[in-house]
Amino acid sequence: MILELPSWSSHHNMLIYSVLFYCEENNLDFNIVFSNKIMNAGAVLHVSEGRIFFDYSDSILFIDDPKKYDFYFKRSLRQADYIENVYPLNFQVNFSYKSLSLLLKINFKSLIDNRNRTEVIRGIDYFNIGTNLSHRAMDIRYFPEKVNDNNGRIIFHTRLWDPKNNSDFKEKERREIQNEFRIEACRIIKNNFKNSSVGIFPDSLSQKIAPDLLLDLKKTSKKEYFSSLLKADIGIADDGLKDTPGWKIGEYLLFGKSIVSTPLNVTIEEFDEHVHYEKLSTRNAYNELPEKIENLLSEKKYLEMGQNNFIWSNLKLHPKNYIKRILFITKL
Repeated sequence: MILELPSWSSHHNMLIYSVLFYCEENNLDFNIVFSNKIMNAGAVLHVSEGRIFFDYSDSILFIDDPKKYDFYFKRSLRQADYIENVYPLNFQVNFSYKSLSLLLKINFKSLIDNRNRTEVIRGIDYFNIGTNLSHRAMDIRYFPEKVNDNNGRIIFHTRLWDPKNNSDFKEKERREIQNEFRIEACRIIKNNFKNSSVGIFPDSLSQKIAPDLLLDLKKTSKKEYFSSLLKADIGIADDGLKDTPGWKIGEYLLFGKSIVSTPLNVTIEEFDEHVHYEKLSTRNAYNELPEKIENLLSEKKYLEMGQNNFIWSNLKLHPKNYIKRILFITKL
C-alpha cells in the first residue's frame, strides 16, 4: 500500500497508524510518500488500481473534488453530501501504533522536513518527557480492553478559544457560544456531582474568565488525560472547530465511556441516541446536563452505553477494523 500525504500532522495519525496496523497484520508492504499536490488535512491511499481520498478537515466543506478519485471519505460529512462515491469517516481519534516502527518506514529527507517536525518529535518522544502529545502515550495497544465501573464518575476536560484572535464576526460569535458552554458545563457538573473531574486548560483567557476551573498544567498531557479518562464513566462532549465533532468524543468511545453531547451535525454510521449517546437539545443547553447525567447514573445505565460504545468503536475506529471497513466499502 502507498499512502500519499501533504505532510505529517496530527490530522493524519489515525490513518497512518491504521494503515501500518493493517499492513503489518496482512504482511503487506507499506510506503509513505509526500506530495505538495495534496491539500492539508487530506491524504490519498493507493490500493490495487484505485485511489481513495481522505478528508480530515474540521469543516463540512470539501477540500478536494470527489470526482478526481475512485472514492472520497470525509470526516465532517453532512447527510446531504453522502452521495455517489462519498462516504463518512465517522469520528476522528488521535492515536498511534508502534511509532518507532513507523519512523523507520519514512525516509531521512522526510524525517528532517520542517513540515513534519512536530509529529516526528512526538513519535520519538518514547518516554513522554519532551512533549504533551507523545505518540507512545496514545498507543492504541495500551487503550483499555474492557469497560470498567468507576461508580459513575464524570469527566470534561476542555479548553477555550479567544474570540479576539479571529477577525471573522461569525467565528467570534461561534467561539463565544462555545466558550460559554464549556465554562458553564464545567461549573454545573462541579456543583452537582462530587464524583467528577472537570476543568479548562490554563491559558491567559481561561485565567481571566474562568479562574475557578483551571486544570493543573502538569495534568494536561495526553498521558495524564488518558489516566483520568480511564477512571471515568461518563464523558461530556461538545462541538469543536467549525461546529463539528472534535477528537474527544472518539476517545470516549474507544475507552468505552457513555456520552452526553451537544447535537451531532454530521453523518455518523449506526450511531444512535440513547444507545451510544444522550443528546442535549441545543448547542448551549448546558442546563440539561444534570438530568442527562442522572439518567445515565440511574441503575448504572452508563455501563450499558459504555459497552455499546466500546463495541461500536472497535468496529468503526480501532485500527484493526478501520482500513478493513474502507476496503469493504470500496471492494478494492
